[in-house]
Amino acid sequence: MKRVLLDQPVVSGIGNIYADESLWAARIHPSTPAQALSTRAVHRLMAEVRGVLQKALSEGGTSFDAQYVNVNGEAGYFAHSLNAYGRTGLPCARCGRPIVRTSFMNRSSHFCARCQRMPRPPALSG
Repeated sequence: MKRVLLDQPVVSGIGNIYADESLWAARIHPSTPAQALSTRAVHRLMAEVRGVLQKALSEGGTSFDAQYVNVNGEAGYFAHSLNAYGRTGLPCARCGRPIVRTSFMNRSSHFCARCQRMPRPPALSG
C-alpha cells in the first residue's frame, strides 16, 4: 500500500513521511497489497491521508533541517506530531510497542508491528 501512496501519478503530494503517518493512523501495514484492502479500509486510509496533510499544513510542514522552511525562513513543526516516521525504537502512541523501521524502495518505512499487522492471506479452498 505504501508503494501506491508514493506513486505520484496515482496520488500526488504524499511523500515518505506522510505515507508512514497516514498508514499508522489508518492501522494499515505499509506492505499490505492495495488489492487486499476493503472498500472500508480504503475510505479510512483516504480520510487519514487528508487528516495528516491538513495537520501538516496547519503546522507548517515537517522541517528536519534549514532546507525545508517557509517563505519567512521559519521551520514547520509537524515533526513534533509524528507517530511513526523517524521514531524507530520509541513506543507507539497507541499500544506502547516499539516503532519498527524497515528498508523500502531505497527509503525507510516506520510502523507499529502490533497496530499495523499484515493481513492474513485468504484461505485456499479445495
